[in-house]
Amino acid sequence: MMKQTKTPMWDQMQVFCKHIADHQIRMVLKFDDILNEAILKHAVEIAITKNPIIFAKLIEGDKKTIWSFSKVEIDKVFIFIESIDAENTLTETLLERIDNTIEPQLFITLIRSTQSKSDTLVLNCNHAITDAAGVKDFTYQLAELYNQLSLKKTVAEAPYSPSRSLKILSDDLSFKEKMAVLKVTATNKKSAPTFSRQLDVEQLQNPGFITHTIVHDVFERIKVVGKQHGATINDVLLALFFTTFKSLYPNTNKTNRLTYTSDLRGFMAIGDYDVLSNFSAIHNIDIDNTISDFVSVLKEISRQTTIRKQKKYCLADFPLMAMLFKIMPHSKLKSVFHKEFDSIKNGLSDAAPSLTNMGIIEETLLNFDGISPLQAYMLGGVNHPNLFQIAVSTYKKQMTISFGTYLTETNKSFISNFFNELQANIEMEILSLGNINTFRSERNVVAQ
Repeated sequence: MMKQTKTPMWDQMQVFCKHIADHQIRMVLKFDDILNEAILKHAVEIAITKNPIIFAKLIEGDKKTIWSFSKVEIDKVFIFIESIDAENTLTETLLERIDNTIEPQLFITLIRSTQSKSDTLVLNCNHAITDAAGVKDFTYQLAELYNQLSLKKTVAEAPYSPSRSLKILSDDLSFKEKMAVLKVTATNKKSAPTFSRQLDVEQLQNPGFITHTIVHDVFERIKVVGKQHGATINDVLLALFFTTFKSLYPNTNKTNRLTYTSDLRGFMAIGDYDVLSNFSAIHNIDIDNTISDFVSVLKEISRQTTIRKQKKYCLADFPLMAMLFKIMPHSKLKSVFHKEFDSIKNGLSDAAPSLTNMGIIEETLLNFDGISPLQAYMLGGVNHPNLFQIAVSTYKKQMTISFGTYLTETNKSFISNFFNELQANIEMEILSLGNINTFRSERNVVAQ
């Protein structure tokens, strides 16, 4: 008999988001050597037993949803492909869709180039079961298991006790802290003007990604600029993001909104939560359009993000969300959220541009028995054209910026204009003289 457990509130919210995006998280590891596919497969099998949510499926009812756990079938999760055209195989793998109602929720593919005799490891995960930090942690766990098996060490099995709910955080709050969270929730702005932009919302063919890699020297300069102004790398990226959109779409709004995500694991002790869990918060920041120079924009963003790093701000949206999921049937909530998303999809309202900084991919934790990736990056979802969600990840001090959508000529033109303007702003605001080539390369990952 399959084990069943109630779907955590935040998991359910991620399921609703599939209405406007494929809502998947991808990780790509490119090696200049080959891994032992038999050992890797064994490591994957053990990793699934440690994270059984991978082999669960979502059963939706009118009043609630249930994660229904199934028996692990490794051949449904792991596939090994030898390919004469590894890049095309990578494209096809990245665009493979995951269905909430069919297990598994994570696909792991080892692609071996028969020409270069090198491997690419791809993890394609349903966002409904985890956030980007969880995908990274799972990959580190996989590398550790691979090393233990390579050394013929016995891998200890650990009992699984689901810890996927944000109650882990809220239960730890004092009464005073809970009141502070509720106060922030009550005073948060429900909506704010955002950038209007014209994209092709009708054509949903030709899904794909466009990615750019920022070279090492530019990444180092971004760090320096941040330190000079008491800001984080994320703050600098948000400032560049805002400045780029303002250059492309000048308007008379008093403010314009951007959104970004933050990882809540910093508030918890390691081991208090599942590796694959949704513990991220979404933050809105509204920036005064009268602020004209880049440094002032950066300082204002840094001021707002510093405030939002407090637990009461990180958790501010969750009490209301939890209440909704308690008092409203699942089918009704689904209708409410889908109606809001339909407004965006039909061009009746604009979603705020968002930045998902997936952070640093730790090179030291991706050692597979002495073999580390030459290149590693993460991609977000293929979004409906009226969403603009940039995903950023960094490996070996090289930053990869990616955007997934349906690549019609209209949308490709918009994306090209965005990246051209972003590069111009990086050269002007970060490099001053613009004498460093900002983007090392451009890769178009497009469905065939």
